[in-house]
Amino acid sequence: MDSNDIELFSTVDFKAKDKVVSALVRHRVSYLERWEKIPIFKRREFGGAKELCVIYVNGNQYKKAKKILDEFSAAYADERKEKRRKRKAEMAAKAEEERLAAEEEDIEEENIPDISSNKNDDFDGFYADDDIDTF
Repeated sequence: MDSNDIELFSTVDFKAKDKVVSALVRHRVSYLERWEKIPIFKRREFGGAKELCVIYVNGNQYKKAKKILDEFSAAYADERKEKRRKRKAEMAAKAEEERLAAEEEDIEEENIPDISSNKNDDFDGFYADDDIDTF
């Protein structure tokens, strides 16, 4: 690491890091990627991650890199919002399907006649036409 290097950002999200690094490479911004171990007692602050990736850029390219990072952050945030919106819509649709299925089961249970306690049956065990003496 050179004394002219400036920290651009740090993250524990590997996908975000890969996308930012890819954007920096596309725009021909040189960078330094440094991995730092996170102490056990601080891991809770970082979502349980064991390592933190810190990206540094040369001071001469910092403004360009910061602009790229800001554009990426806006696009990445929009992408994450869209994913969250889709996930919520899918969860709502699934909950609605489950509710409808439960309603159908309730309707089917209501339509099944209960043969164990038939209230309209006056059968007492003997028919009037039975002749007990005919054996």
